[in-house]
Amino acid sequence: MVAELTFKSRVNNFWISYAEVAPRFLATIDDGNCAKLTDEVSTMVNKHLDFGAWVFGPGANGKGHSFTLTGEGDRHLQLLTFYWLSRAPVLPGWTFYASRQAGPIEGHVITIGERKFDPIEFWASPSLDNTSEKIDLTVWHPLFEVLEEKQRWMVLFLFLDEVLGEIGTQQWVGEIKLNSNRLTEALPIVELLAFVKETEVKTGWKKWPPGEAYSSYSVQQTHERFARGDIYTGTTSHYSLVKDYIDAEGELEDPLAGKGADFVYVAFDVSILPHGEQVAMRGRIEEALDVALKADVSGQVLGGATGRNFAYIDVLIFDGAASLTIMQRVLREQRLPAETTINFFAKQKRGRQIMLGVS
Repeated sequence: MVAELTFKSRVNNFWISYAEVAPRFLATIDDGNCAKLTDEVSTMVNKHLDFGAWVFGPGANGKGHSFTLTGEGDRHLQLLTFYWLSRAPVLPGWTFYASRQAGPIEGHVITIGERKFDPIEFWASPSLDNTSEKIDLTVWHPLFEVLEEKQRWMVLFLFLDEVLGEIGTQQWVGEIKLNSNRLTEALPIVELLAFVKETEVKTGWKKWPPGEAYSSYSVQQTHERFARGDIYTGTTSHYSLVKDYIDAEGELEDPLAGKGADFVYVAFDVSILPHGEQVAMRGRIEEALDVALKADVSGQVLGGATGRNFAYIDVLIFDGAASLTIMQRVLREQRLPAETTINFFAKQKRGRQIMLGVS
């Protein structure tokens, strides 16, 4: 059986291949023959990465061309696209992006059946949510009343992602209501990006790429129904993973199946953490893991949590067994108990648990 290539290897292979063809791609696009590259690029993406959508576009500051790989709104896959971007080589004439970028949408019409949607027909009434540091929207379109609810949301988010960019929509847009209650305060959706930029300047709200912004969470009732059920508080840069695991009651389908990357977590006896310093002590272990994994571009720490029985550290690894070896070394250097375990979030890989005391 051939071992699955790790995501780190896949990304390295992709960039080697892209660097070889980049000058030819640049010339082909300059000659107005971009469409001729579609099959070749799709084959390259599918061969090396096997996920995501891609698109060519203008380069930074209007110079050269860009290549964008997107996780298509999947927050798990977005972490992979940003790792992919971090490994990009410097290639003359090229800019690379890990998510769909904001851009002008005037004249971009979306057709669903016999209905056509023009962005100038969408009106959005924004209001600031200072608690979440996001912008809530009340959105209206004259055809909303005759559309199925799923179609309303689909066409709206297609336009929002065009106006704000894929990550911009996630970072800036909070609660959305679809009605005409606040039309007197509305602005055309095409002007929403300008409003966001003004808000950013006025409020000073900082937005970070996926995996770099942390938030705290708490659990009302602890339990022993499934692993990690004893957690009562935690901090994470990837809340989607925490939520998906809880919603699945520990039976999480592998969100990175076939990608060569894995979500794992360390579990160790919480009693070894000094009383009153549990979070700080766990934080020092998290930092040591993060530094070592990033030094080898093999993973990143996503956060950690404290439970009644165990403390946890959540990690995204990109290099399979090599990443796990780094984790074991660091955990031993941090003098964690032999009973400490490294566990996979995916239920399909639960049997691959590693106990620190076993070399």
